[in-house]
Amino acid sequence: MAPDTSRRKPQEITRENIGQFMEQFDTIISDCDGVLWMPLPIPNTREALAKLREAGKKVLFVTNNALVEPDFKFKTFGYPLGKDEVTYPPHAIQKYLQKIGFNKKVFVIGSTHYRDYLQKHGMEIVPATRTGGLVEENLKVMLGELDEDLEIGAVIIEADINVNYMDITKAVNHLRRPDCLFLAGATDTLLPTFDNGKVLIGPGYFIRAIEDMSGRKAHVFGKPGPAMVTDYLKEIHGVDLQRAVFVGDSLDSDMGIANACGMKKLLVLTGLTQFKDLDTCKPELIPDFYIKSFGDFAELLTQK
Repeated sequence: MAPDTSRRKPQEITRENIGQFMEQFDTIISDCDGVLWMPLPIPNTREALAKLREAGKKVLFVTNNALVEPDFKFKTFGYPLGKDEVTYPPHAIQKYLQKIGFNKKVFVIGSTHYRDYLQKHGMEIVPATRTGGLVEENLKVMLGELDEDLEIGAVIIEADINVNYMDITKAVNHLRRPDCLFLAGATDTLLPTFDNGKVLIGPGYFIRAIEDMSGRKAHVFGKPGPAMVTDYLKEIHGVDLQRAVFVGDSLDSDMGIANACGMKKLLVLTGLTQFKDLDTCKPELIPDFYIKSFGDFAELLTQK
């Protein structure tokens, strides 16, 4: 397919226009995977963060990766991180449930870390432990597994490599009760590994299946939903979203959350997206700016 020459083109950040770019924003909100590391640190990104902070910019972070607490990666890779400067879906969901005074059990399809995080913050998780046992392929036994627990007040869906047929069936049955909340973290359909093009299936497909089967729509807390920014970072740090730019490597998730929050969009080319993808993506996902690597800010902001 020939490129559409009528499509809007993003502005490349260069030494000639870096000053003008910096004048437009007080806050930079950035994704992590594919921007700062993939999976090892991307060259000069630590230095770039330091230069942006030296220039008086507030730098905050969001990530859809719920397999490990983001603070761990910042510490492991030596990226300075202040209090409440990063958030991810389990944190956003826990804060939301706390805010609404939720006090029931939670049925969770999610990683071990996800479950541990919610339990650590006072949530009663169902099932309490994961056995990994097989269910007998017998209708009576299967129906017995679906006995209703009216104390379950929410179903949470996230990436879970151990998800199985009965997990999904139980989630659908819990959601037949309209008073049971339906919450989701990341909605990515594919999870990049940055290992020779290998990908993992994301939670998005499972969320869509459960939505279809239950007739319910999930309240999404991961990107491209705005909650991590609008309900947490904005509130904690007093961010003026009109003077904020979102930095990411994904068109759907990162440029999508920027649109949902009314922020400008800056695409980096170190992760999921190649520049040629802008010729065929949805027009609303075309970024306002692009830069080859977030690490390039280190040189661009160094006085010559």
